[in-house]
Amino acid sequence: MNHFSVVQSIIKAGLAKDEEALRKQINRLKARLVKDGAEKEVATIERLMSAETDTKEMAPSRVEVSRTLISGETLTPEVHPPMDRETGAQLCSVEFPTESTPKPVYSAMVGETVDGLLEEWGRAEALQELGVDPTRTLLIYGPPGTGKTLTAHFIAEQLGLPLVIARIDGLISSFLGTTARNIANLFEFANRYACVLLLDEFDALAKLRDDPHEVGEIKRVVNTLLQNLDRRRDYGVTIAITNHQSLLDSAVWRRFESQLYLGEPERHAREELIERFLEPIEADRAILTIYSYCLPGTSGADLERICASVKRWIALRGDKPESPLLFETLSHVLGRMPSLDHLPAKLLAKDKDAFISYCANDSDFKLRQLEIGEATGNGQARISELKKAKRYEPYMEGAHAQ
Repeated sequence: MNHFSVVQSIIKAGLAKDEEALRKQINRLKARLVKDGAEKEVATIERLMSAETDTKEMAPSRVEVSRTLISGETLTPEVHPPMDRETGAQLCSVEFPTESTPKPVYSAMVGETVDGLLEEWGRAEALQELGVDPTRTLLIYGPPGTGKTLTAHFIAEQLGLPLVIARIDGLISSFLGTTARNIANLFEFANRYACVLLLDEFDALAKLRDDPHEVGEIKRVVNTLLQNLDRRRDYGVTIAITNHQSLLDSAVWRRFESQLYLGEPERHAREELIERFLEPIEADRAILTIYSYCLPGTSGADLERICASVKRWIALRGDKPESPLLFETLSHVLGRMPSLDHLPAKLLAKDKDAFISYCANDSDFKLRQLEIGEATGNGQARISELKKAKRYEPYMEGAHAQ
């Protein structure tokens, strides 16, 4: 079937409810149909897109947040954040909704959780009829670079509320009593205005417990933080972020109605992220599969850095970024990243033929020999030859020896 890879991408983007990716893939299909001279099909797609746009314009782009649930004055750019009295440093920064934050790429379960939280705020009246409010406190935890901060920005933007951002380690002062006062001043500011409060590096206070000389002070600070978290439930939404959830007390966990774990992206999510980070290069699905296959266990931030390296190398080459060049470029980039210990990544970095041989023999690899050949610039006969040769076996023996 012609253009099946693009159709497949459209289906995946639709199932993931990723509107940005969906529109991109539809435009790819249109471009290919124009090239084929399929004017009737192109006109049909344009009519469908026009009808969808008209429908969207009639619907609100953000969740309508009831002012009975989020109290406070309107926060504007003219409002100055509170400051540390001793150092003069601002205790927080403020970002205002712009509808420019792309929807993060999640696994199906995480995506359902985030969509569910936003749906609660969109249907607050139905919840209140049963005596409950939408979720007001959310703890997001997981390894660095997995989209925790981006998720907080996305939620605030969808709610149409400013995001007040405070790093907990930035509130800590060497002056006795100042840290507790900084926390109190931060919450007083956040509670005064209609906003989402983001507490970054939330584990910072827990790390200070290793200092035996400040036990009393740290206890007062933690109690101040917990009391302010409890009080804020009556005012607005609070999101906390940590990379070290094991440092948090059970008393802290209990303050958050929802907890969301963001880990390294799964295979399909990696493909979507790689596709996004490679833009404006339009990579075929087979190349995205190969990239994802080589990079399990990498965070979204890692994938973005790798894709940036790929684009730099291609730009310097000056060649058209077709699939074989994207394949060769990944081999070049991985060769400069010895820290990646995934076997396919090591093979591609050292020996492209050994990598192809390994893929062709891996029952979990989702590409057919023809697709592998097109992506790597080889004919199907060559792929079949490499599969039989098992060129990867010497590398596996070396790996076992280590």
